[in-house]
Amino acid sequence: MNSLVPVLAALMLASTVVFAAGEAILSSPLQPAPDALGQLLVSRDETAANACDIELYVQNELVAQIAPGQSVSIPVPAGEIAVRVARNGSGYCGKAVGSPQSAIIQPGEVRHLRIVQNQHEVFLAPAAD
Repeated sequence: MNSLVPVLAALMLASTVVFAAGEAILSSPLQPAPDALGQLLVSRDETAANACDIELYVQNELVAQIAPGQSVSIPVPAGEIAVRVARNGSGYCGKAVGSPQSAIIQPGEVRHLRIVQNQHEVFLAPAAD
């Protein structure tokens, strides 16, 4: 019995090391480097339903106003970003705020989205490149 104690202790120690190493691998998902960037390219059709500017928000910050036929390219941090568009409410343009959307941008990726709108809503959709 005394000869089994060192063997059991060694087995317990070895299994603890293997378990801890496996847990460290599983618990650290790959995250992009904090300074890794991608590009968000947002386009608006020249034959838009109206001439009202569309406001583009990234991470709840207004980053551009887009007129019909315009495109903007914005550097964004890699990872999940919140995006939203809204029709500018000045003049005869009634304010229409789109629902928040999200996109996962990989480092170096260029994500092309287009503005879609009708009488009641405005939102972003993938662009057919």
